[in-house]
Amino acid sequence: MGSKFGSAVKCFIKCPVDSARLMLTSSYEPRTVEAITARCPEVDVESFGFYVGLFMGIIFIVLCVMAYLFFYALRVVILYR
Repeated sequence: MGSKFGSAVKCFIKCPVDSARLMLTSSYEPRTVEAITARCPEVDVESFGFYVGLFMGIIFIVLCVMAYLFFYALRVVILYR
């Protein structure tokens, strides 16, 4: 059995629309919860939003670091031509 974080990320990749719908609503809609539990039975719906939010935060930080490195390399190339 995988970790809660890994199973939440896999479920987010399998059904992103239902995942986003679950994270954006304040109360759990029965249709959304049933769709997620049908496709991903190993996911804990109560902590699903936390782990997917953590995953999206990690992706955001990685993309920011990549942009920083790209613009730093671009600056170096432009300055030292």
